[in-house]
Amino acid sequence: MNNTMQIQTVQTADESFARALSITQQREAEIDQLMDKCHAETTTYPDAIAAIAEGLCNANELAYACFHLGAFAESQRTKHKLLYKLLGE
Repeated sequence: MNNTMQIQTVQTADESFARALSITQQREAEIDQLMDKCHAETTTYPDAIAAIAEGLCNANELAYACFHLGAFAESQRTKHKLLYKLLGE
């Protein structure tokens, strides 16, 4: 079992995370749609990642998807913490 993943980055004038991972704008849009679909169809972060991984082509695309889903999950957690604080719970 290979338990390592190699991600390759490139220098780019476009300072986006996707371009640094050699993901084109078109492919980025496709991955974003896939993430939305899989997130809506699953109930856990690991399940969403597993579903998304089925539609990805390489480790760079997986790194992009994991980064974005992780950032989204953290923003949701922060919102919930704030709401609980405001409600005094």
